[in-house]
Amino acid sequence: MSKRMRIFVVVSAALASVLLCTAGAVAQTRNNGFSVVLLLGETQGGTAGDGLPPAPGVRKALADVKDFLPYRSYKVLDTQWLRSGSTRMKGLDEQEYDVDVRGDEIVPNPFHPKEGMLNVLFKLQEVGAAMNASEEYGRAIQAAEMEKQRASLIAQLPNAQGAMVQEQKARIERLDKQLRLTRARKLIDSKFEMAPGETVVVGTSKIGGGDKGLVVLLTAVAAGGK
Repeated sequence: MSKRMRIFVVVSAALASVLLCTAGAVAQTRNNGFSVVLLLGETQGGTAGDGLPPAPGVRKALADVKDFLPYRSYKVLDTQWLRSGSTRMKGLDEQEYDVDVRGDEIVPNPFHPKEGMLNVLFKLQEVGAAMNASEEYGRAIQAAEMEKQRASLIAQLPNAQGAMVQEQKARIERLDKQLRLTRARKLIDSKFEMAPGETVVVGTSKIGGGDKGLVVLLTAVAAGGK
């Protein structure tokens, strides 16, 4: 390789490094993290605006998909803000959820000329969800056995006396918690594009027998936002 060619390669590599650093800096200045809102949607109740946070983006996002959602009223269960990565959120009846959000700015190109858009990976699951199908199968067997134990304890409860009553109730409560972890599910695993400042409805999941549902909204907080 000639001296002139070596100089060209070094300069090209340095220029590429500068461009990558600049793109990263732009992404950080345009997007200031993510806000996650967990809502409880109910088919019964008041108007859809009841219980919603005042943020106009949340109301607009729900309005945009109102024809696809059966819920008449909403209540905020939890909100979290994070730069990127994982967090834990609380739902109905002490149910907890693990949330993971990753976002990278899309480099403008002829096929995607709009600047500032983000590629977002969003995951939400109940705490303790199985990692694969094999584990899910094993847990189903465990859950069936726990259900038998629980039914037996409940059947014995009317005949229990004194301290045995509280002991039986405590065992049933422990089984309920174990069953919740054993039956934990993966709820949302989604990839999509959004712009800084935009709010989207990421997904929904039925809970509470079908008349209630978990509604998840994500806001890409623009630079200078909170």
